[in-house]
Amino acid sequence: MARKLVFLLFVIPLLTYSQQLELAALTVDPELADGADSVLRHEEITLDLSDEGKLRTTISRLVTVYNKSGLSDVKAYAGYDNNTKVLDIQAIIYTLTGVEKDKIKKRDFKDVSAVSGGTLYADSRVLYLDYTPTSYPFTIQFNSETLSETTAFLWPWMPVSRYASGTEYSKFTIIHNPEDTLRVKETNLEEFGITKEETSGRTTWIARNLEPVTFEYKSKGLEQRVPRVKCFFDKFYLAGVPGIAGNWKDFGKWMNDELVKDTQDLEATAIAEIQKLTKGLSDDEAKARIVYQFVQDKVRYISVQVEIGGWKPMLASDVQRLNYGDCKALSNYTQNLLSAVGVKSYYTILYGDRGKESLETDVVAMQGNHAILGVQLGDEVKFLECTSQETPFGYMGRFTDDRKVLLLTEEGGKIVKTTKYNQEDNTDLLQAKLVLDETGNLSGEIVREAKGIFYSDRMNLGHKDDKELSDYYYETWSGINSLSVSDIELNNNKLDVIYDENLNCKVTSYATSISDDMLIRANPFALSRNAIPPRYRDRKTGFINLRGTIEEQSIQITIPEGYAVNALPEAVEYTEEFGDYQVSYELKDDKLICKRILKFKEGDFGVEAYEKYRDLYKKIVKHDNQKLLIEKI
Repeated sequence: MARKLVFLLFVIPLLTYSQQLELAALTVDPELADGADSVLRHEEITLDLSDEGKLRTTISRLVTVYNKSGLSDVKAYAGYDNNTKVLDIQAIIYTLTGVEKDKIKKRDFKDVSAVSGGTLYADSRVLYLDYTPTSYPFTIQFNSETLSETTAFLWPWMPVSRYASGTEYSKFTIIHNPEDTLRVKETNLEEFGITKEETSGRTTWIARNLEPVTFEYKSKGLEQRVPRVKCFFDKFYLAGVPGIAGNWKDFGKWMNDELVKDTQDLEATAIAEIQKLTKGLSDDEAKARIVYQFVQDKVRYISVQVEIGGWKPMLASDVQRLNYGDCKALSNYTQNLLSAVGVKSYYTILYGDRGKESLETDVVAMQGNHAILGVQLGDEVKFLECTSQETPFGYMGRFTDDRKVLLLTEEGGKIVKTTKYNQEDNTDLLQAKLVLDETGNLSGEIVREAKGIFYSDRMNLGHKDDKELSDYYYETWSGINSLSVSDIELNNNKLDVIYDENLNCKVTSYATSISDDMLIRANPFALSRNAIPPRYRDRKTGFINLRGTIEEQSIQITIPEGYAVNALPEAVEYTEEFGDYQVSYELKDDKLICKRILKFKEGDFGVEAYEKYRDLYKKIVKHDNQKLLIEKI
């Protein structure tokens, strides 16, 4: 007995010390910690769908955090709503050496709404850890368990979930009824040595020793560069409502029948009102334009995240009565109005983001974060952004253009693409007629015209007050010191989708005096060195231009009487696979004219092209900023 006691007294401290070493920040592999904001030490995520219509999610995550940026890597939160319960949530904080410092229980987590302040009503909430460390590094153990009646959304496994974060060990397991077919989309597993084990009703993936990934300008998104696993089932539940997802046709019909169809309940008075407005019109587009303008004038966007997991629209009659709704409600309301005047349209699901994210069409599942409306006009479908009171009829901006979306029809779902704007459509033109006086001040008129994707960058300028508008131009042309603008005229041509700006400007001391002569920059709107893309010692990825564009400038500067341009720079032209740049100068009497064109092609260009891309920008900055000597004669 005495020997056993001595043995335990000896072993227990060793076990405790060993555990401390595992938890200590000092024991992290230097290759994973070097330059990292955090390191994921040990993670186990299990999605258990073995109980029909239930999703039990358990998470155990141990993270060492090195700085403030790494705090978000802890992901110490759990969402809940009317269909999801948080069964358990807790966290333990360890010091640099692995000694337990704090234990945070469920009651200590902050309980807040899971949606933004712009949401009128939502039943989604989140418990999250609000912890401010007194020193770095530290290690945190987070555990949670939730139970949900929604199995439609199985969050993807990404063992590297953010830039500048290393991973020692991450395990992802999905458990299900063997009779249910698990569909999986796997990305970048081989390159990162991910292992996979499969048995009946259980699949596990394991990642080990993944070094941090560095953010690279204009590269593919992180989810396309690191290991990722997405899981789907043909049968699912959305807030307890059963659904099917075998193919897009059947899935789209289910969405239309279960989520949309019974919400189109406009009353006779509302139908009569819209029919009166379109009376005598036989052209579907003319009718659709009137309906769209009616919606823009009547309603405003407010997020409403309720009803079947936030996916079912409000009743059209409620939108008519309340004059507000979210993207789902307003698209559905507009569809109901169009139906009342005999125009066919389709409720449309997509990802709304500036990165042109498409639905992943190779796996049928609940996807998307936004709803718009597709209107059938002859053989063409024109899309309407129903949440905006400014967007022109049929115009898709950076948030919704050129991506795969799901149309919901009575016959079933259809995958199509939204409007694409090609290079020749995306033009940004600037013309300036300026006068340089003998004191070195510059003044004159600036005219700009935006089309295609550039239109979306300008269409809300009319909502800015005078100061906001002035600040916008100061920031746009930040390379011009002492700029002042006045007499701003804005013309938003929604019919042709063109945005025109006309303004006067004045720049004091634009020229630098050199004795009796003056030195000026021929292009006041030149790019600065800040526009040059960052340099990478060992860049890993190529770069992407999401949209082709054309930017043209024509700048005329009248030289003061008694002065002459000493010499003109040579015209230059550079052409690369991803775009080209040309600039030329000429003198017509007392007028100096600079013409500049910058074109970029859409495409995914290799890593070897990135340095050429940087070099082109360096050349642009050099030639944009050419100085001219204006001599006194």
